[in-house]
Amino acid sequence: MIHRVAILLACAAVLTAAQSFAAEPVVRMKAKLTAFDGQAMTLESIKAASKEPLTVFITPQTRYVGASRARFDSIKTGDYAGAAVTVGRNGVMRASDVYLYPPALRGSGEGRFPDADRVIINGAVAAVQFTSADDRNDGTMTLHYRGAVLNSAGPGRTVCEGRALPPAYASPLACAADAMIEVMPGSQIAALAVGDKSLLVPGALVTVAMTRQADGRTVAAGVTVEPPPATVEKPQSPN
Repeated sequence: MIHRVAILLACAAVLTAAQSFAAEPVVRMKAKLTAFDGQAMTLESIKAASKEPLTVFITPQTRYVGASRARFDSIKTGDYAGAAVTVGRNGVMRASDVYLYPPALRGSGEGRFPDADRVIINGAVAAVQFTSADDRNDGTMTLHYRGAVLNSAGPGRTVCEGRALPPAYASPLACAADAMIEVMPGSQIAALAVGDKSLLVPGALVTVAMTRQADGRTVAAGVTVEPPPATVEKPQSPN
């Protein structure tokens, strides 16, 4: 349904939960949920060459986020949102994915940081500009965010990067910036909502933040769930 909803793993509910699993670094994976018995998920990676199933356990501390399709014109100034973007040589940012956080997750995952070949930016929506009055499906979105440090981005240019810490713990090097992001007709837009393990329906696409524990088990700190693709029943042939 939503093919590249990232990162939900950029979602703070997931990030905050991940911090409590400090035994090993957090690994994130996009996968298909093939089975769930109430305690363990059986996952099949959608990116790895090997389709060998992986078992990942949930715990009472595991956090869940559900994702559903949304429209660009549902995003308003003042909302808390994020985007997975590619950055061109001229600095222009284009979103492959946009995600709208619920109020309960406001402020989570704030900042600008890399994710594979993309950059994730989470912040408050400072402005939304539609392509035209008649075309409100794409345009530009400006996110105001706090980062960890101001880095050089070439001669005469700087960029605010890193994940923001709460103001009480922020470094003197912390920064704030605005990111203007182009939202294209093909950009995937998702609305996120806090959920529970009832979201774990076989067939769903999941993004899992997981760690390996001292006992050898792989445990999910957070799971972002996309519902299974809709199935269309074929008409019955007449007898």
